[in-house]
This record gives sequence, structure tokens and C-alpha cells, in this order.
Amino acid sequence: MKITQILEIERALQSIEVMLAGCHGDDESAPGFGLTRLSEPRPPGKKIAAGSVKEEKFASQECAAIHLCLTCAATLLAVVQRLMTEPAIRSPKERAERLCKLVSDIRAGGRTAFRAGLVLVGQDTSLAGPIDRSQDQEQAARETA
Repeated sequence: MKITQILEIERALQSIEVMLAGCHGDDESAPGFGLTRLSEPRPPGKKIAAGSVKEEKFASQECAAIHLCLTCAATLLAVVQRLMTEPAIRSPKERAERLCKLVSDIRAGGRTAFRAGLVLVGQDTSLAGPIDRSQDQEQAARETA
């Protein structure tokens, strides 16, 4: 690979990290990542219009989907970066371990992208806790053995 391609991947990763860090600095953080405007206290006696609740909920879903898509992109770019920079010549055991980790990260990126779609259409609102990758690592190890 050319050095310029490796540098472009690094810049893309840095840009995504900056964007992800910026997602937490506004008033409309994604569900599961902080407060949203829906959870802010309202003045006593003030009613909330049904339309504005729907709009805020959708905006929150969009913000969560953006966060998940950026996370997915960063995960997959990190895989590309490792493929481009890590030496390919290794012992069979090291190669199997490397492939297991790469496959696990690729699967995690795909699941994150799928989850972003579910969040966007309102089918997944949990966003609670990290995804367990141990099963993927075990499966990848069996496939590469």
C-alpha cells in the first residue's frame, strides 16, 4: 500500500473520532449516551404538544443512528488500517489470532450498522451496554482453524 493511502485512512479515523467526541457536547445526545431534550424538566403546568414529542423522539433516533454509523465506520476503518499496516507474514498461530480479531471487528461493525437502521426506524431504542464479542471470537477461531 502507498503511504498516502495509509495517511488518508488515519485522517479519516481522526475525523470520525472528532465527530464522535462532538456528539456528546450538544444538548441532543443520543439515547443511552446522555440526556435528551425529552428528559429535560418542563415548567409546571406546561403541556407538551404531541407533535413536538414525536419530532424530538425522531431527532433523538437520528442522532443515535448517526453515532452508531460513525462508530461502525471507525471500527471498519481500524480494520482496514490494520490490514494495511500490520505485517502479513506471521506464524500460523499469530495469523489465526489476527484473523480472529479482524473477523470479530468486522462483524461488530456490521452489527452496529444494522442496529443504526433499527434505531432509525424505532425498532431498537435500548442502546444499553456494549455488544458481546466473545461468541464472534470463538466462531472466528473455529473457522480459521
